[in-house]
Amino acid sequence: MRPHSPLRPAALLAALGLAITAVTAPAHAQTADDRFVLRLSAFNPEAELGFAGRGTVTDGTDVANFDFDERFDTGRSWRPRGAFGFRFSERQALVANYYDFRRNETWEYGGTVLDAGSIGGPAGPVEIPEARLDGRLGLSLASLNYEYSFISNDTLQWGLGLGVTWAELEARATGASGGTDLVDEQFETVEWKRDGFSPGLHTRLTWMPAERWSVGLEAQYLDTSWGNFLDEDGHFERAGLIVEYMVSPRVGVHVGYDWFRLKLGDDFTGTARAPDGIDAGPFPYEGRVTGDLRVHGPMAGLTFRF
Repeated sequence: MRPHSPLRPAALLAALGLAITAVTAPAHAQTADDRFVLRLSAFNPEAELGFAGRGTVTDGTDVANFDFDERFDTGRSWRPRGAFGFRFSERQALVANYYDFRRNETWEYGGTVLDAGSIGGPAGPVEIPEARLDGRLGLSLASLNYEYSFISNDTLQWGLGLGVTWAELEARATGASGGTDLVDEQFETVEWKRDGFSPGLHTRLTWMPAERWSVGLEAQYLDTSWGNFLDEDGHFERAGLIVEYMVSPRVGVHVGYDWFRLKLGDDFTGTARAPDGIDAGPFPYEGRVTGDLRVHGPMAGLTFRF
């Protein structure tokens, strides 16, 4: 059983208290003169981690192709999320967002069999052993964007922005695999961490259908080649939906849903060698592997305007 998070009951109690206040409080309009907007949320995401690749392996004479495509899911856990906006003119604003995702998981891979053709001897299948991986995934994102609103009136606002995103990606894994006729049992521990900055694109659409209600859509995009975040090729994309109700001119509640994905790709080369006692190989190989981390889930929290 996963440990109980204090964020969930705190968020629910706060939302309940504000909902009771909303019933007894008089109606207040959401003022367009608010310069500062602060949203504090509890984010309940789940994640999906995928790896896919293809390549070739040779024994110096023959060449065989191989490919793989595996996906691993994670459970949910409550994480903090924050957003801040500062409007310094009718059409110009600074918009900031922060995310934090951390998860410990165990994945098991049942193994497979590849048809490697005639590599290393007579035609026949090659067995890929089963494996177990105990890992930790971590992803932190903080962005600051300048936004200019091309549409700005009492009910609709749409703007485009350009800014900078700081990201930290961490992966720790301890893995063990079984043995086959060609591969011995293995046990490895890997730690990998990257962080850096990258310019990014931003857009936001806000619709205010009634006095105290607003509906917002927001999206961001960056390419890893634009900054110093990662050496691998890839991109980050994010989309979010939020529905907000202002209980008073300064305090409100909101619910929403956020989705983001980090997709990376890189080329690889290496040489596989058969265990001692087997007269085969070495087997040089090369190919390309891609990985993507998708994080998505609901959120809820409080809004402060001043």
